Amino acid sequence: MSDGAGQSFPRVRRLQIGYSPLEDRVLLRLEMVTGEQRSAWIPRRVLGRLLGRLNDALKRSHPAGEGQPAADAVMAMEHVAARSELAGQRQASEEGPHQEPAEHERTDAQPVEDGAYLITQERIDIQQGQVLVGLLGHDLPSAPGLAQTPRPVGALSLSRTQAHEFLRMLTAQAEQARWGLGRSVSWLRWLKSRRQRGDG
Repeated sequence: MSDGAGQSFPRVRRLQIGYSPLEDRVLLRLEMVTGEQRSAWIPRRVLGRLLGRLNDALKRSHPAGEGQPAADAVMAMEHVAARSELAGQRQASEEGPHQEPAEHERTDAQPVEDGAYLITQERIDIQQGQVLVGLLGHDLPSAPGLAQTPRPVGALSLSRTQAHEFLRMLTAQAEQARWGLGRSVSWLRWLKSRRQRGDG
């Protein structure tokens, strides 16, 4: 994935997500394919754009849309199927044979933090059925008064199932922060209200 200026994004292998009340930002802890660890801090306005663009990309690329954005009901059904698929994968991995974690997965050593970034821009693209999410930002701590061009921080290549889960995780963090961003993904709100009523 390129940022449009010819720079390529470093690839992300896995991530953890959380919200910091002190920073009032969402934190993505990124493990790059190189093993490097990065912290990507996402402020409210950037997360709002990211939610909207990710939702739009999923709706516009859905096969049922036939060139038009898929309906909320279609997206809700796909989301339920995605959650079921992920749950099945987790159960299968838990029931499978135990193996020692790879060196990069061991928890007995603290990973080295190689950089912290304030995310200021996002890129969303669909290529060959994969949802590509690119994050651009600035080094932290930043020098005051310097107008810098954001640089590629990391890119995730997600299946539609993984993109649904990423969208759900981001929305959950926005709700925890009480940022009022959930309305941009109306079909997730509809699913949540059905669960609260006991309809599904």
